[in-house]
Amino acid sequence: MGRREGMEHESDDKKGYDIKVNTQATEKNRLENDLNARKKLKNLKELEKAVDLMQKPEIDSDQFFKLIDSSIQGLKEYRLIVSAIDLGVLEALKTPLSAGALAEKLGCDSVLMPHFCEALYSLGLLDRFEEGALEEKGNTHRHGKEKNDEKDEHTPENGYENRPEGRVQNNGSTDLSAVYLVSELSATYLLESSPFSQRHYLAERLRTVDLWNRLPEIMKTGPIIFEKGTFFGEVIQSMAENARCGMLQETVKVVAENINLENVKKLLDLGGGHGLYAIAFARLNKNLQAFVYDLPPVTEKAKEFIERYEALNVDVILGDFFKDEIGDGYDLIFSSFNPGGKVPSLIPKISKALNTGGIFVTRQMPDEKMKSNPLLNLEWNLWTFEGVKKGGSSYSFENSVPFIEYIDMLGNYGFEVFCELDMKDGSRIVFARKIG
Repeated sequence: MGRREGMEHESDDKKGYDIKVNTQATEKNRLENDLNARKKLKNLKELEKAVDLMQKPEIDSDQFFKLIDSSIQGLKEYRLIVSAIDLGVLEALKTPLSAGALAEKLGCDSVLMPHFCEALYSLGLLDRFEEGALEEKGNTHRHGKEKNDEKDEHTPENGYENRPEGRVQNNGSTDLSAVYLVSELSATYLLESSPFSQRHYLAERLRTVDLWNRLPEIMKTGPIIFEKGTFFGEVIQSMAENARCGMLQETVKVVAENINLENVKKLLDLGGGHGLYAIAFARLNKNLQAFVYDLPPVTEKAKEFIERYEALNVDVILGDFFKDEIGDGYDLIFSSFNPGGKVPSLIPKISKALNTGGIFVTRQMPDEKMKSNPLLNLEWNLWTFEGVKKGGSSYSFENSVPFIEYIDMLGNYGFEVFCELDMKDGSRIVFARKIG
């Protein structure tokens, strides 16, 4: 090898060595930089911890905790009410009992029962009396106040705090001498024997609670599918209970004020369910023949009410108004919260079934009010019927239109709207006469 070649070889070796040294130096620098960065990050985190201890969130926590606490409060109250029914507490307190006697009678824990009764009392579902005072005050003493009692019910008295008659003491203990009795509120709406009992309504609410309990599952798998006839057959008693609490009476009164029922000879309660509206109208005109149109499982319940109220001029028609004919020759067709009450395709069928001069009365919840409740809209879409697609807002279906648009469309089928009224519950009742 010549001198030139030797020098070139030495140069190549030197370059390789330099590259290796530089690489090692670079790696060393990288490791040192990483180490320094980690040290800085550790120091920064330690500094952040010290700062975080005294640092408040930029978003005020009150809104968050009020949201959570109010949600849990509603759950507590609901479970308390349902448990009182399931345990038989309200039925047992149709006669006055102390918490101890009540616990013994129902086989419940004697320590928990006084607190249970106090919780019901705080909701107005029980009345409470001093032992021996019941005979003296009778039923004039309701929820801790007499009619002419001028004291503030939250005025601390006799060592008790924020309680009329002070059964719960300042130290949190409970005075076991208290005697409890169902309040007028409970007696009206929660006792089984009351004509206004809402026991079936509460049972139906349990079905809704179950839907919400299954929310994560439903969000993954889609809405729960119910069979239409079975579903309405089960909930119809709940709907009847609701109607009896004021909705029925208000609606019938409004209809009677805007229509001369004496001129109505044949009436159809379309999707009438329990049939209470048809029965009420028939009572106002003994010459009126009323028919309740609904699915077969539903009309069975209507028959029971017809028999109970001895409504000899009321009968049922079995069918699905989306598919079947609804009859003809009617002077009045009434529809209240009908599932098809915003479906335009039913309007021609309704018009055809009415006599000229006949009146169509429909009651629905306006869409603008339903859209303002996202939780209710979500609940509405957690379940559906086989082959049925719902609309986005509550009480609407895929083929529904906004109620105001539905009312405008009546004119296309020979109707003339002559009255629109908003009801106490926020719903709207519309009167339309068939003119051609």
